[in-house]
Amino acid sequence: MATRAERNNDAGIVIRRKKLKPKRAVSRTVLYVILVALAVSFILPFLWLVASAFKETGNGQGMLSYVKFTLIPRNADGEIFFKTENFKNALEYLNATVLLKNTLIVAAVNTVVNTVFNSMAGYAFARINFKGKNVLFRIIILAMMIPGTVMMIPNLIICREMGIYDSLWALMLPFAMSIYNVFLMRQHFYSFSRELEEAAMIDGAGRLQTFFRIALPMASPMLIVTGVTTFMWNYNNFLWPLVATSSEENRTLALGLGSLISAGSSNPEIYPVMLAGSVVLSVPMIILFFVCQKYIIGGISAGAVKE
Repeated sequence: MATRAERNNDAGIVIRRKKLKPKRAVSRTVLYVILVALAVSFILPFLWLVASAFKETGNGQGMLSYVKFTLIPRNADGEIFFKTENFKNALEYLNATVLLKNTLIVAAVNTVVNTVFNSMAGYAFARINFKGKNVLFRIIILAMMIPGTVMMIPNLIICREMGIYDSLWALMLPFAMSIYNVFLMRQHFYSFSRELEEAAMIDGAGRLQTFFRIALPMASPMLIVTGVTTFMWNYNNFLWPLVATSSEENRTLALGLGSLISAGSSNPEIYPVMLAGSVVLSVPMIILFFVCQKYIIGGISAGAVKE
């Protein structure tokens, strides 16, 4: 049986492979080298963190024995050794059962509430004409320029007056809305065509029905992006839980890790336990990223193109 190349030659068809120009090939090679170097520079510190979390404590060298950049943990005799007990000690020190439950409750509730309210506000600014809309939106954009630390004391006073200080409610209510996410959702809804919404309204659908059945499903990529970033911010938030809570039962993982880091800085014996706690805290976010990676990229791409 004749091959495809032979049949093409018999038919008089000349197949030519497109070759890259020398300058373009060099530029692409340089680009790949830069990207690989950046990827390595980003991942090496985390690999060192994971490796150091399995190291032994002490050895008479204190903290400097862990500062050395070695990706393979070894014992005092130079043999490869993984001390998994560091993770057990880190979980016990962090009181992981209580702190993880508090963190997931706060992050999950804030993510759901934030996503729903921000999408509704963004849709209103993008599709509904009401008096003072442009002025109100400019005020909201202006509020983005205010540093979050400036609003910390007013929020703390409000929480005290409401009687929710030192509770999980104090960690959730002040962040029920996000100005940045409202802006993102508004811009995303602006990129949609109005035909589907107008057709739904002609069929008798109200504004809320049109929003929940037409607009919101189409905005799912951007909803996932804002949801992941909101969950990540609440999961890693340290300063506000430090100010708004005082009891152990209302602390979050970020606070627990902060206290473990403080203890590790003064006691080199628990330095690898501190690193193990850092690994434990970062694992859920890594899993979340890999699970939602294609949705995050799709949402960013969808938000960057306007129809």
